[in-house]
Amino acid sequence: MDKEIKVEVIRKEPVKPSTPTPNHLRSYRFSLLDQILPVYHTPVVLFYSSSNPSTDEPHTIASQTSQLLRKSLSQTLTKFPQIAGRIRENLSVECNDEGADFIETRINIPLSKILKKPDPETIKLLIPKSNATKYEVATACMLAVQANFFECGGIAIGVCLSHKLADASTISTFINSWAETTSESGNEFEISQLDVLSLFPPHDSLASRPSPYEFVLEEPAVTRLVFYASRIAALKSKVAGAIVKNPTRVEAVIALIWKCAMEAKRSSSGRDHHCPSVMYEAVNIRKRLVPNLPEKSIGNLVWNYAVKIEPENEIELQGLVSLHRKAIGDFTESCEERLTWEATCRHTSEMNDFIKSGDIETYMSSSWCRFPFYEANFGWGKPLWVCTGSVPTKNFVFLIDTKDGDGIEAWLSLSAEEMTFVERNQELLAFASLNPSAI
Repeated sequence: MDKEIKVEVIRKEPVKPSTPTPNHLRSYRFSLLDQILPVYHTPVVLFYSSSNPSTDEPHTIASQTSQLLRKSLSQTLTKFPQIAGRIRENLSVECNDEGADFIETRINIPLSKILKKPDPETIKLLIPKSNATKYEVATACMLAVQANFFECGGIAIGVCLSHKLADASTISTFINSWAETTSESGNEFEISQLDVLSLFPPHDSLASRPSPYEFVLEEPAVTRLVFYASRIAALKSKVAGAIVKNPTRVEAVIALIWKCAMEAKRSSSGRDHHCPSVMYEAVNIRKRLVPNLPEKSIGNLVWNYAVKIEPENEIELQGLVSLHRKAIGDFTESCEERLTWEATCRHTSEMNDFIKSGDIETYMSSSWCRFPFYEANFGWGKPLWVCTGSVPTKNFVFLIDTKDGDGIEAWLSLSAEEMTFVERNQELLAFASLNPSAI
């Protein structure tokens, strides 16, 4: 009989910057994009085979590694003073060095048990319990870390970083900077603290509102789908057409998942027709602004655009890819115009209306593909596996690279009834493996 997983908390303590933040850096003002994004702590978990391959007693190794992680985290926070601060209304972060939460745990099973059959509910145990929007905005830690030590010597580092400060690119930059500091590799991890306020000035009317997004947190059914490189090549060949001759990996995978989700919605509702549907896709704007911004620019430099399909349109993959390509092209051409105060108000209002409407199926997607999470080496090698810790809402598609960088892992959240149809969809299963081993 399989042993039930138990998570024993060994310590929970604040980690503060190793040196005080200078007075001229004590206030970090939000940009308009920071103000708009929801109050949510984005989770990610990085799994490593061992923090120390020696024959020392596992608990001794865990204690030593935990101490090293706390010390290096303290040093890293000096480069990111806003992450060690606290929000003051929806206008700024007071960089007061209150620090980040650090939790150390012991896990009573080997790491391989989780990796061979990943379970979203089990993985939630590896991220800080005080995650997401349960924090009071005024007193919330911007960052919470949970270092989980397995009986085999393996380790999983769960990181939750506030979306009010960080998009996926910034989370990756922070984790890699922390890893470089821990490993003492001698490589100085480059970061760019830009003056984003001049690009996207904040608006005083948002001071008393955490976010204009009506972000509904739910406990949806979640499934994990892995598209290996060979299957993605076949999928790209299938979805290529006269308009989009060479679709990207993400375009192909998103189109297939969206199509299957819409079909599941129709089947579960008993309708004989499709409703209008919209997919909001997050996009990194660093390379879409003119001039381009540095790749490791810190902050929220992300927005989303809508891909819409009407009920009279036949849902076929080539058409969905074409709609996606047109939507991202239109966004890129008018990127700066879409990020003014007036334009963002219109966009978020429309999005809220769609989400609340029972007549329009609304989906969201976020791709972390090509962000270097698998490069995070704390001194004991690169991760075996990287995943999100949870999916916060229904009708959400999260994408991340497989370890080899050529495949894509997708986490999909739907209602439980709709998920049963998706997991039996033969068109989907021709290209995706349903929750295979992560090793």
